[in-house]
Amino acid sequence: MRFDRLPLTYAESRERFRRAAANASIDCVTNRISAAGPDGGELTVEVAAFGALRPATALVVMSGVHGVEGFIGSALQSELLGRFDDANLPGDIGVVLIHAVNPWGMAWWRRQNESNVDLNRNWRRSNADPTHNDAYDKLHALACPDTSDLPPIEPVLTAALELVAERGLDWVRDGITLGQYRHPDGLHFGGDRTEESNLIIERTISTRLVDAERVLAVDLHTGHGPWQEITLLSDAAPGTPQDTFLHDSFGDDHIEATVDNDAATTGHKSGQIANGFRNLLPGAEVYATSVEFGTASDEQQFAATFAEQWVHRHGDRTNAEHAAAVWAYRTCFTPDDADWERWAIKRGSAVLDRAVLAVTRWRAAEDVYD
Repeated sequence: MRFDRLPLTYAESRERFRRAAANASIDCVTNRISAAGPDGGELTVEVAAFGALRPATALVVMSGVHGVEGFIGSALQSELLGRFDDANLPGDIGVVLIHAVNPWGMAWWRRQNESNVDLNRNWRRSNADPTHNDAYDKLHALACPDTSDLPPIEPVLTAALELVAERGLDWVRDGITLGQYRHPDGLHFGGDRTEESNLIIERTISTRLVDAERVLAVDLHTGHGPWQEITLLSDAAPGTPQDTFLHDSFGDDHIEATVDNDAATTGHKSGQIANGFRNLLPGAEVYATSVEFGTASDEQQFAATFAEQWVHRHGDRTNAEHAAAVWAYRTCFTPDDADWERWAIKRGSAVLDRAVLAVTRWRAAEDVYD
């Protein structure tokens, strides 16, 4: 399936995914959530699977966990459906595509879901008490000010740099990004219960992969890393079986361990979905990676996030200034740039091809990474 430009809306992306599945004669299961889109339309998480119905080895590919980031992941899933022949898969291998994990965020151009919850800090939240992020408590008022007008970013960035000088870059970065559970209106809020979308994912994985012995979970994201550079994040230390598997499967470039790695550009986050598959499938070997398509600098991302979060808390999307902030946020994480889109489709397709090949080889040499 050829793509000229990415769709602008969630509804267009969903229709393209559904059509790609239908053209490939693959059943697409629709899971509706209770929230509605901007036009009042229904929002759904789609699941399309091919290969073995109860696979021993499986590849899971997710898009839209952070809604506003979901457009390139959606396109790559549809592109894979449009060109992949499951007849080439060995008989006990299955591929599960989960489209628009956060359909509300994708429809409204927000990272968070309808409850302002970051779904990638919320996995099985009802089953466990979180580790609190004390640093965020000190940063919340700075990141989410209660002002009557959209505040300028420059004083915030100045204050953030002063904190970096005082506390260190890692303290500020981790305080903002690792997830927090005390401020429901804040950044990266992990929720106080498991959210509807994550319950859908939990049910899907528990039923479809009940016989799985080996699972590779690939979660498609945008934002992190330099412009037009792909980074595969791994929440496992260098030299561990997962780290070895990812290097062997995807090459040495841009594999980043976020544990026990002084050079890591991000920290180990709580409540992540793909990592959580392990506690659903205790008898399986589960490896996971977040594939990041680089878009903008950390400073640009923080500035766009700061303005959009203020609009969500205090603003009006029909106001021209506020609408411009929302659009700037959207294009920060899904650039309105044809060259970037072509690059992302080309490189992303290659990553998914390697993922399919990886699970095929894993099956053939299953003892290598044990």
